[in-house]
Amino acid sequence: MTDGDPPADELSPAEQRLDEHLELLRTNPPTATPDLITRIVRTARWQAAVRDPLVLIGAVAMSLGESIRLVFGAKKRDH
Repeated sequence: MTDGDPPADELSPAEQRLDEHLELLRTNPPTATPDLITRIVRTARWQAAVRDPLVLIGAVAMSLGESIRLVFGAKKRDH
């Protein structure tokens, strides 16, 4: 822990458990393959490129669904 952190006896049980997990990572950090960063960036790029069209498709589908609900809902109330 750093100097600004409270002593271990002042930590909540959840914080103590988290500190145990982080200590495992500190003593044995995970290793990554060299192409990991490249794969992450490539994945983030295609996800960013696909996000806006998917949001648009979702908005159109929601609008169509709401329109159908309003049309058929109004007909049911008239009868």
